[in-house]
Parts: sequence; C-alpha cells; structure tokens
Amino acid sequence: MLTVPLIIFIFPIISIILGVVGYLILKNLTAPIILVILLGIIAALLWFNRSFGFWIFIYGFLAFAGAFLTKMVTTKMKRRKPLS
Repeated sequence: MLTVPLIIFIFPIISIILGVVGYLILKNLTAPIILVILLGIIAALLWFNRSFGFWIFIYGFLAFAGAFLTKMVTTKMKRRKPLS
C-alpha cells in the first residue's frame, strides 16, 4: 500500500466527507472534528509514525471546513421562503 497517495489524496477527501456527514447527522460542528482527529491519532499509532501528527491537524481543519460549509448551506436553505 502506497502511503503518499493515501495521505495527500484519499484521507483529505475522507475527512471532508466525515465533516459533512457528521454535521448532517449530529448537527454539531465539533463532533466531526473530534471524530477525525481521534481516527487520525489511532491511525498514527497503529499504521503510521509520529510525523503523521502534522497531517492529523490538517485533516481536522478539512473536517471543520466541510462541516462549516454544510452548516452555512443548510441554514440558508432553511431561511429561504418557499415560493407560493
């Protein structure tokens, strides 16, 4: 298994998806971020080395960005009045 494509392409996509889905399910900004950081720490302990810790914070930020954008879109959709 190649580590570099996982770290640069796959894990960022997964963290954004977890941020979006986590916000939609839990309606909370902090829960998806904590989930991504905990999963990153577990992955660093089991499969990767200590240098993976830098990437964990980047993935946490990407999860926050996904959750925050989802929150902004859902609140704008709720505020929009239906045409009738």
